[in-house]
Amino acid sequence: MDQSRPELVDSFTRKTFTAMVEGVRDSALAAGLIEPDRFDAGIRDLYRTAAVDGVFCYTFFKGVGEKPKGAGETSRSPEGSRDPQRRR
Repeated sequence: MDQSRPELVDSFTRKTFTAMVEGVRDSALAAGLIEPDRFDAGIRDLYRTAAVDGVFCYTFFKGVGEKPKGAGETSRSPEGSRDPQRRR
């Protein structure tokens, strides 16, 4: 999005995407994922993309995962049955 679509800059870049990221600040800092100054600089950078000469580009994608055969199998008891603790 750029200033040729000001309604998208405001509704998506500012009010959706940047607001969403800002909303996790406390959790991200509490979890030690990032330093406060670095997080705040990233937020400033996001708002900068909404400036008159800024551009914001975001790609939506779908990821699909597949568990390989045999992955996640539990150990078997001497009787040959699966571990009952894993069935809960």
